[in-house]
Amino acid sequence: MKRNKATFIFLALFVLLIFVSFTQKINKLSYYDTYYPCINYESNIISPETEKYLYSFYNHLDFYLKSHKGKINIVHIGDSHIQADYLSGHARFLFQQTFGNGGRGFIFPYKMANTNNPTNFSIFSGGKWTNCKANQFYEGCNLGINGIVISTTDSNAFMVIDPNKNLKSNYSFNILKLFYNSNEESFIPIFVNNKDSEFYFDEQPEWQGYSKFYFNKPQDSINLRFIKKGDLQNKFQLYGLSIENDNPGLIYNAIGLNGAFTKSFNKSNMFTNQLKALEPDLVIVSLGTNDNFLPESRYCKFCVKENLRTLLDNIRASKPGVAILLTTPGDFMLKNGKHNNNNDTYRKLIYELSDEFNCAVWDFNKVMGGNYSIKCWARYGLARHDYLHYTKKGYELQAELLFNAIMDTYEKRFN
Repeated sequence: MKRNKATFIFLALFVLLIFVSFTQKINKLSYYDTYYPCINYESNIISPETEKYLYSFYNHLDFYLKSHKGKINIVHIGDSHIQADYLSGHARFLFQQTFGNGGRGFIFPYKMANTNNPTNFSIFSGGKWTNCKANQFYEGCNLGINGIVISTTDSNAFMVIDPNKNLKSNYSFNILKLFYNSNEESFIPIFVNNKDSEFYFDEQPEWQGYSKFYFNKPQDSINLRFIKKGDLQNKFQLYGLSIENDNPGLIYNAIGLNGAFTKSFNKSNMFTNQLKALEPDLVIVSLGTNDNFLPESRYCKFCVKENLRTLLDNIRASKPGVAILLTTPGDFMLKNGKHNNNNDTYRKLIYELSDEFNCAVWDFNKVMGGNYSIKCWARYGLARHDYLHYTKKGYELQAELLFNAIMDTYEKRFN
């Protein structure tokens, strides 16, 4: 009996030590350099009636903290606010400071699709490449998880990606998930490293359109080339890459597309399978700004709700029971300087869908200060003067607010 009691006390102290160590790490990250009058800090929580829908994700964090094994995978889906990767990039940094660096995660060479590339990785390419995007004419194109694809018919084309540009973290990798159209018409992708005579890799096809590549030693950059072995091979189509390692830790995948509407990712016939390949434990959906930017007279609440319903169905199809966090769009002004009520309408349908799909909600609109708060954000250098997008400083603050809302709710479970 005494032995059982002693064992129980030891285990209790062990769990307490893990938690104390963890909360000290969290508290180190959870401060704000400056407090702004427009921000409603007290409202920076996961909506209390929906926080239970994050428990499967929190249980995964519990297991990781006790075992320090495996990966924690977050996938953040959104529009231009996510494509630039200021918000998601800083959130990635905060989460990985706490849970470890499991890899850079999903990237797409946006520069090669003639759109803005995140500043935290560089692209150098050769050959002629074309692109299709879900928010533009895309008929006849297969679209990847982030609603975009780049293609080439030049077997001498290439791309070089440096995932460590302007970063505090080291994103060297020995595992790479390559999302590409691997049919009989496709060039064969290969990786080269001219500086290392012992370099080699192994491709492990998972299913049509997705392969895992394993490298014999950690790599600092990606040098992708192609081989053409037959007359049928006439093109290569790329949907993105996931840069990973075999260390325990967290991966924060940013899936962004400039101008994305709530319907945009539903146009991708590969969305569900490619999301499944990222093995998400938490999916964050930050959409609605572009839908809400329409004049009130053209706003179709039913259409937006159905678009989101389809997206949520597709997310759940990738991994039944996966935790989903819906975020409300921030406040903005129309081009004519006026405000509209579409954001208020969208917030209501977000809560309606959270009940229907068992999703958690983070009401960023309320946290940032509600209607007309975008002017305050601009006044303090947190938003641009288009009153729609944020500055780097503003996106990083939004990331800190999101991180703290998720982790404060996680900590509550121990009180």
